[in-house]
Amino acid sequence: MNSIKLKSTIIVCLTLLGLYGLAELFFARFTFSFPTFQDQCLYARMFIVDKRDKDIKRGDLVAFKFNKEDKNFDKGLSFIKIAAGVPGDEIKYSPNEMYVNRVESEIAGMTHAINFLQLNPKEYERQITLNENEFFMVGETIYSYDSRFWGPINEEDILGKAYAIF
Repeated sequence: MNSIKLKSTIIVCLTLLGLYGLAELFFARFTFSFPTFQDQCLYARMFIVDKRDKDIKRGDLVAFKFNKEDKNFDKGLSFIKIAAGVPGDEIKYSPNEMYVNRVESEIAGMTHAINFLQLNPKEYERQITLNENEFFMVGETIYSYDSRFWGPINEEDILGKAYAIF
């Protein structure tokens, strides 16, 4: 009878140890993100971030550190947005439209955010070409405060590719 208990205990311990090891591997590579309603610039509510995948292409969801001096957000916050522009892209935007390499983007306008923040719309008519380590990040909603306001992010600030769960 004691040998059965010992075997069962060993099996349970090995199973728990294996599950712990798998959890360690998972969380070494992935993290979860739950933006608050106030920060909602994407339609998804929950994300998983692959911290090892930093091969970013236009249209990918990207988690990054906000390393800009800005009066509306603290430096060092983590954001998730869409990579609308990648190195070498030409971005032209105004409060109502945005073009990437002369192709109109489906990104929501920024008039709502400009009005809410009481900014001058004329200051947000720009054209830039991204340098080799720069990415232009945007949100999906009219509430998005993104690269159209604070410029491109540097590749070194990318935490990883994000995936919407729901």
